[in-house]
Amino acid sequence: MKKEDEYDKFEEWEADNNFLDKKDWKGLVVYRRRKAENNPDDQYDQFKLGEAYVLNKEYEKAISFLYALHQKYADDQNIQYSLLDALFAIGKDETAIDWIIRPTVLRLSGDVLNYCYNFLRTKRKPRMVYDLYLELYMEGYLAFDDDQLMDFLHSDNRFTLTGYDAKSYDCFVTVNRKKDVR
Repeated sequence: MKKEDEYDKFEEWEADNNFLDKKDWKGLVVYRRRKAENNPDDQYDQFKLGEAYVLNKEYEKAISFLYALHQKYADDQNIQYSLLDALFAIGKDETAIDWIIRPTVLRLSGDVLNYCYNFLRTKRKPRMVYDLYLELYMEGYLAFDDDQLMDFLHSDNRFTLTGYDAKSYDCFVTVNRKKDVR
């Protein structure tokens, strides 16, 4: 008779979330490794193990594991982004590996500011900076966080920010409607 694991009683998401909520990264690796071993053809379970390696700061192991998955599932954005997380964590960038399908990496730049401006200029109501960040997330891997985006928007006079208190979800942004902006 198979020994029952304490997490076998949970729905799958509950066991996983239990480790995530506790930030028990080692336990998460053990749990997800068992799932990946039991489901070797399940792309999602394989990816989740790679993600657990990243969360547990086993970056080299994550890179090796996720790169092999990328070879098999080249268009899987989850695999690509977790692989990028591991690369950036050890000070490398997206050029460090040979991609089959290279992900788009967005960095704070004039292009990002222009994207934000073009997105916001058609909106009448202010948007939270965090919502703008999520909009950008749809365009590619973001090599910056939402608070860095907020600070970057402050540097461009095309934008008006209100409610600024160092948290992007408390700050709203609109396009400055004056004709002489730039």
